[in-house]
Amino acid sequence: MNSPNIGSILISLLGGLAIFILGMSLMTQALNNLAGARMKALLGAFTKNRFTATLSGIAITATVQSSSVTTVLLVGFSSVGLITAAQSVGVIFGANVGSTVTAQIIAFKIAEAGAPLLALGLVLSFIKKYERLSQVGMLILGLGAIFFGMQEMGDATRPLRTYQPFLDAMQTIDSPLWGILIGLAFTAIVQSSAATIGLAMVFANQGLLPLEGAISIAFGANIGTCITAALAALGRPPAAWRIVFIHVVFNTVGVALWVAFIPQLSEASQYLADSLLGDHSLGRKIAIAHTVFNVINLLIFIGFAGPLARLAYRVVPDKIHRPQNASKPIYLDPLFLDTPSLAIDRARLETGRLAAIALKMSEEIPIAAISSDASRLNELAKCDDEVDDLQTEILNYLAKIDATKLEKRDQAAIHEVITLVNTWENIGDTLDNHILPLGHDRLRTGLVISDATKKALLSLHQELLKNMRLAMLVTTNRDPDDIKKLLAAKEAYNKLAETAERDLQTRLVGRELTRMELFRLESDLIGNLKRVHYYVRRVAKISLHEA
Repeated sequence: MNSPNIGSILISLLGGLAIFILGMSLMTQALNNLAGARMKALLGAFTKNRFTATLSGIAITATVQSSSVTTVLLVGFSSVGLITAAQSVGVIFGANVGSTVTAQIIAFKIAEAGAPLLALGLVLSFIKKYERLSQVGMLILGLGAIFFGMQEMGDATRPLRTYQPFLDAMQTIDSPLWGILIGLAFTAIVQSSAATIGLAMVFANQGLLPLEGAISIAFGANIGTCITAALAALGRPPAAWRIVFIHVVFNTVGVALWVAFIPQLSEASQYLADSLLGDHSLGRKIAIAHTVFNVINLLIFIGFAGPLARLAYRVVPDKIHRPQNASKPIYLDPLFLDTPSLAIDRARLETGRLAAIALKMSEEIPIAAISSDASRLNELAKCDDEVDDLQTEILNYLAKIDATKLEKRDQAAIHEVITLVNTWENIGDTLDNHILPLGHDRLRTGLVISDATKKALLSLHQELLKNMRLAMLVTTNRDPDDIKKLLAAKEAYNKLAETAERDLQTRLVGRELTRMELFRLESDLIGNLKRVHYYVRRVAKISLHEA
């Protein structure tokens, strides 16, 4: 019998694998876009306990069909201090169980459905008028590519069923160590444990790979998927590396516990598939073994969540904290750009930091304008540079979000954040370009602001700061009650300003002409504080309009 053309088989196999991986990517991205808002709610369960965190990990991974997405999100959240290692342990445990859903899906023997699903998905994805329907089309397109890729790989490897040298080589994977190493290495290369397990299913269904060998490859894929989290953590703080450490320990120790029991796991999966499900395909048995392995590991390790988190802190301790430049963003992580709703949330949090800088300027600049010396005024002039720099960082980050992935609610949210960023920047500009120069005018002319005006200005200033702190909360939290309070603050603030202006005008009447210059200075200070308060209230209007 003639030997098969190995080169042709390899090209077809790699082509099918490429289509499979592309399908996984399309499906994961579509699910990401469809479930982005829901993912935020699930991520909120991190702070509760290990059991709800585990359920979050299962739900998120099953939803987006990728444990890598879940762990990469964990790395991103931990990098900016939004979650701790202790809170993330359960999520990592759950992510492994959630990833088994993918294997169960691709175990269905419906490879011939790949082409029809591709056609249907392509048609639906072109219906841009209905965004969610278009995303569903991308989901179906990805699923079709997965099944089509499986079919291509199956067709490519069919000639190998009668090629004895290849059959002899595949039988050596009966050694668990070889199978684990192959699964680990292949997953590290293609960055997809699902692709590794899918390929193992193809070989097993063709009779080219024994069940126990396929299970050992699946074990290796579980360890290899840790590489994605490690790559995401490069250049990040210790908190991110603690996530990687927990992931590696859990997956590696989990595999080590099962190596000696691969035959028993093989028998159990055969029984479950044959007797309970009536599915005799090796692909289904591999999927069941993968699920049983991960579920039992979860049950074993859930009791050790606390000790594992403490070990992570000991192995990866925090570095000595160094003061950070206020204009350097801490929330704008590129890891979130593939999930627009999460990326917009990061930008909103960074806008809260921008608001904090503007608040600090508001606390100091009006006081300095009426009482400080030139050196202090010059020092405060640098604060607006921080506002401008951080504004640029936030706007550039939002510009990197792929517009094709945005739904209408995401577009509205981006518009809101951009308007908020510009509003807080306007506050910084008013303080820097209008109020701060009045302090220099005071020093240049030698004018002394009266005690009565100082008292009125300080009263107006304190009310402004109170409302500005409320605006800062509205920027990040969008609490309806806070929005209402901020909108209602207009009347009280305007009354204070009117009283101050009336008193100022009363003191002007009947005084010497030189009083006019001081009147203008004091009047400008009041007017500019009113301008700042206008922008503060605008924060509430923006949030109310978009909500």
